[in-house]
Amino acid sequence: MRSFIPRGISPCLYAVMIDAMGFGLVYPMMTAILTSTAHPLIPVDASLVLRHFFLGLGFLLYPLGMFFGASFLGDLSDMWGRKKVLLFCMGGIFLSFLLMAVGTDFLSLWVLMLGRLLSGLMAGSQPIAQAAIADLSTQKTKALNMTSMTLALSVGNALGPFLGGFFSDSNLLPLFTFATPFYFSALLALSAVVWIAGAFEETFTQTRSKTIHFMRPIHIFIEAFQHQSVRFLSIIFLIMQVGFSLYFQLMPVWLHTRWNYVSWQLGTFNGLIGVSFALGLLLVMRMALKFWDIEHITVATLFLTGISQMISALIPIELFQWILAVPVALFDCLAYTGMLTCFSKAVSAQLQGWAMGISGSVMALAWVLAGLSTNLIATLGLPCLILTGGILIILSGVLMCFVKTQKGAK
Repeated sequence: MRSFIPRGISPCLYAVMIDAMGFGLVYPMMTAILTSTAHPLIPVDASLVLRHFFLGLGFLLYPLGMFFGASFLGDLSDMWGRKKVLLFCMGGIFLSFLLMAVGTDFLSLWVLMLGRLLSGLMAGSQPIAQAAIADLSTQKTKALNMTSMTLALSVGNALGPFLGGFFSDSNLLPLFTFATPFYFSALLALSAVVWIAGAFEETFTQTRSKTIHFMRPIHIFIEAFQHQSVRFLSIIFLIMQVGFSLYFQLMPVWLHTRWNYVSWQLGTFNGLIGVSFALGLLLVMRMALKFWDIEHITVATLFLTGISQMISALIPIELFQWILAVPVALFDCLAYTGMLTCFSKAVSAQLQGWAMGISGSVMALAWVLAGLSTNLIATLGLPCLILTGGILIILSGVLMCFVKTQKGAK
């Protein structure tokens, strides 16, 4: 029987899991730290507007760093190879976790934010892993192989919030603080460096030279819009990611402000989202690929994600938020995997790093835009912003239908 994980890239997938784990544990912890008057990182007399500003800053610094880092590192992996750049990324993530731990321990908001920015800059493991999987894939196996990468993301997203809630709860062990999860994540990142250095074999052989520019993140968007297929996919992916990130970033804030959730409860909720990601990939995607092509799956799950998210926003009942989190996350991860596969299929084998860099930069830009939405909480309210996100995801499904129709006509 064919292995679910492509042979030889397990260390690479482990790096993706560590990256996603750190990403997943930060959101509930940031919400608990920056919106609560019980934590001294922000003065007790700070206004709610100021707290929302710093919360939005904490949210957007990671994708802002990813916006500049993903495309640059994706191109760099096409020049230096996947292994060297992946080692560089995981070393940077190790340092970023240490900075966030020190910032939390010594009550330095700016050191915490610096670590958050560095974590985003070094978040190149995802597009590099995608490129490595593409290196080892054929057109027939690409969709299933991309699922293994998304599964690693899902496991990390599930473990991160759970570990964040566990290691930050001083009631379980007096030594635990909000900094403990960051120290633990730093150790895991260091173990990834060791495993990649010793076990990961290079998957890419350079066949042409490539020039790297500092303004590459801007240039890559220009290149993307010159490529017709990639242009439309980028627009659709941007709309989709803004929509889902509004849910992912703001739902913990809604749970915290409306139902007084503490860090372990927020971590458990985000962990449920990660578990739903994994279940969707393990139980749904593999079955769906037996009956439908990836474009059909992508369109259907975009609509299902948007509808589930809208219902969640329209029914402000606590139990419903937990129930609806499952279909929102499950369908979104399938749509996400489908979009990545469409990006990969739209370009040649030698441009896989470039295509994955574009998808990473588009996603980062979307999460930056969603991070700014915290400044609209007082004006529009959290349910309205989450509802808007659901509408955007449905819009992306409509546009994907149009692209699929045009492709079929050709």
